[in-house]
Amino acid sequence: MPKHRAERAGQAQASAPLGISEACRRVGITLRAIRHYESLGLVLPQRMGGARVYGAAELRTLELLQRFQALGFSLQECRIGLHGLGQPTSGPPTDPGTGLQAFVDSLQHRRDAIGSMLAELRVIRDAASAALAAGERC
Repeated sequence: MPKHRAERAGQAQASAPLGISEACRRVGITLRAIRHYESLGLVLPQRMGGARVYGAAELRTLELLQRFQALGFSLQECRIGLHGLGQPTSGPPTDPGTGLQAFVDSLQHRRDAIGSMLAELRVIRDAASAALAAGERC
C-alpha cells in the first residue's frame, strides 16, 4: 500500500470512536482513572447504546490530564488547564484567555515556590558542608 494511503488509513482508524478499554490501552491509563475523570466532568465521552465512546477530542483530553498530573497539578488545576486549552469539560464555562492566564499564573507560582525551596536547600547544603569541613556533626 502506498505511504499516503497507509497514513490515511491510520488517521481514519485513530479518529474512529473507541470503547473505554481501547481508549485505556491507547492512552496508557486505567479504567478506574477514566471513570474518575468522567465523574468529575473532566472528560465527557459520548455514549453509543449506553457504552462510553472516546473520539480524538476525548483522547486528547485524557493525554493532557496525564501530562498535567505528571507535572503535579491538582485536578482543579487540570480543569483550568483544559478550559484554557479549549478542551470541553463540565462545570461553569470560563473565558479561554482568562482560564489559560490562570493556568500560566499557577505555573509561575509553582516555579517561584520551587525556586525558594532550591535556595533553602542550598543554604542547608552549604551549612552542612561547612560543618563537615570543620569536623562538626550536622
